[in-house]
Amino acid sequence: MITSVWVDQGWQPVEPENLTEALSAQTGTLWVDITGPDEADIAIMRDVFAFHPLAIEDTRNQRQRPKLEEYADYLFLILNSARQNERDVVLAELDVFVGRNYVLTVHPDDEPVIAEARKRLERLGKSPILTPSFVLYTLLDATVDTFFPLLDTFEEEIEALGNLVLARPRQRTLHRLFQLKNSLIDLWRAVWPQREVLNGLMHHTMPLIDQAAIGPYLRDVSDHLLWIADMVSTFRDTLTSVIDLYMSAVSNRLNTVVNRLTIITVMIGLLTVISGFYGMNFAHTWPPFSAEWGVPAVLALMAGLIVGLMALFRRLDWF
Repeated sequence: MITSVWVDQGWQPVEPENLTEALSAQTGTLWVDITGPDEADIAIMRDVFAFHPLAIEDTRNQRQRPKLEEYADYLFLILNSARQNERDVVLAELDVFVGRNYVLTVHPDDEPVIAEARKRLERLGKSPILTPSFVLYTLLDATVDTFFPLLDTFEEEIEALGNLVLARPRQRTLHRLFQLKNSLIDLWRAVWPQREVLNGLMHHTMPLIDQAAIGPYLRDVSDHLLWIADMVSTFRDTLTSVIDLYMSAVSNRLNTVVNRLTIITVMIGLLTVISGFYGMNFAHTWPPFSAEWGVPAVLALMAGLIVGLMALFRRLDWF
């Protein structure tokens, strides 16, 4: 359903049947925002705006990669915003149509990007800069800005996980590392095609885009996307290094445990040899069983050998 309409630099209620009249205006910018879309919205996009059936179909099939398509009378863009839901990354699709004097946005649910873009435009008041090209820039900038909080969160968590791996590697830590890596892959799939969208808007001659007015703004958004792409790539490499560190830490910990078990086995084996030999059915043993100091002497010998072995292993740094 149509949730809001911007007409002549201000939010105004406009009935669907009056959209044709609003589109025919020679001045001002019309921004129609649709949440859904339902069948009535599909009819408006088909009959009032005369969008191509394939573009309309793309608005109904969510989770598509960002792209830019140029038609005769309008541009069609698919953007991806990002937010964190508990411990997972959620990518939301925003479909944008840009015409001579209008912008139409379509999204399946409430979209924070739309609310943020609306706030930014309202702060400008009734300004002549509020053209369809500038509204598109505002949507692009608000979409790109959704990635920054995620990157800050990832940076802090990756650093904490790295310290945790060094202190005490656990299986659940490895599981979280792989979760983060998959989330970064999803972000990369959204960020990289979005850079191509910006490059298409900046480096191709499109009559509907006022390069003189919004060219610097688009370059600023492109710089932000480049920085985000570099950070995502860096975080992926860092996570790979942390995972390798985890494997090394687990392997080193296993080696330490095996070494200690081996040392304990050697000590127990030595004690077993002495006690077994001393306990055999000999007629005469040394020290003799009849001697009061016999058993204490054997026990003292065992204790001395254990202390000597431990000192030797510590000197060799095996224990």
